[in-house]
Amino acid sequence: SFFRVSPEGKPAQTIYQVISSTNNLSLVKLNPITGRTHQLRVHAAHPLGLNTPIVGDDLYGTKANRLCLHAAEITFFHPIKKENVTIELASDFED
Repeated sequence: SFFRVSPEGKPAQTIYQVISSTNNLSLVKLNPITGRTHQLRVHAAHPLGLNTPIVGDDLYGTKANRLCLHAAEITFFHPIKKENVTIELASDFED
């Protein structure tokens, strides 16, 4: 999705892919192209996005035992090593 939540807001883009759906729950891969505050949570919950909040999102949805949002992979430029570093970790709520 690519949209602004409000006219004065900054545009944000997220690419998503539904991995699986069962029992009224879906596992969705979210890839943020921009890096706005709460971007993934807003794009999941907003009617112009997925129109369904992330499980456990007490700001845009309903509180649960935990927020089911997990960074499976992150890459950043390490300021001391002076190289890109990638960290990967599987979530504990996949199928």
